[in-house]
Amino acid sequence: GPTGPTGPTGTDGEDGAAGEAATLRVGSVTTGNPDEAAQVTNSGDENNAIFDFVIPQGHTGTDGTRGPTGATGPTGAAGPAGPTGAPGMRGATGPTGPKGSTGPTGATGPRGATGATGATGGTSSPELLSAYSTPPQTGTAGGALVFDRNAVVNGTAVSHAQNSASIVIQQTGFYQVSFHGTIGPTSGADFPMTVSMYLEQQGTEVPGTAVQHTFHTTADTSNVAFTQIIQAATVPTTIEVIGQGKNYFYGPVSLVVNRLGNLN
Repeated sequence: GPTGPTGPTGTDGEDGAAGEAATLRVGSVTTGNPDEAAQVTNSGDENNAIFDFVIPQGHTGTDGTRGPTGATGPTGAAGPAGPTGAPGMRGATGPTGPKGSTGPTGATGPRGATGATGATGGTSSPELLSAYSTPPQTGTAGGALVFDRNAVVNGTAVSHAQNSASIVIQQTGFYQVSFHGTIGPTSGADFPMTVSMYLEQQGTEVPGTAVQHTFHTTADTSNVAFTQIIQAATVPTTIEVIGQGKNYFYGPVSLVVNRLGNLN
């Protein structure tokens, strides 16, 4: 039939006698390393047991399989610029580019000052003198050559007395002096024999006028010549052709002196 109603709760029974204290025994704890065991210390009392474990570290396990590479993270902010590096080597010159179009013509500059009037040329009569000597004459060491004739004389800037060695410049200015002559040894000469000639102005040799020839036989002759420009800063100025050597003759010889213009 149906279950009947629960009866009333009975009264509590008497407490039982106290049991004996339990004793906990622990031998060892496995750590995964068969050569090592955990050290266990038991302490406490019968109501509170305390277990102190000292478990040694086990061996390092083998590396696990590398996991897949994760997705690329977002680009970080740009760091500060590093120091400028040393300049590199200069590269080769590139090809010349195409010529650009011609630019517009610039504005006309201001008119310059009028220059000084130049010297008049070719209208005044030339001042010149030419002298010569035809018969051969014997030269002396350091002696001046004698010109016994005047060929052409124009103006008063240059003068020469016939049968004289001196040509006198009477007007300051620039002058061109040209000399030409034939020289040779006389009898009794010792060979080899060198004869030289040059122009002197007021007793001083004019640079660039020295000419010479070395003779080896009595029948040997030579033509000598020079042309030079001199300036006469003071007047009168005397010029002469000087010969150096022994036992030589000169002739025919000629000398032309032509005034070129005024001193600046």
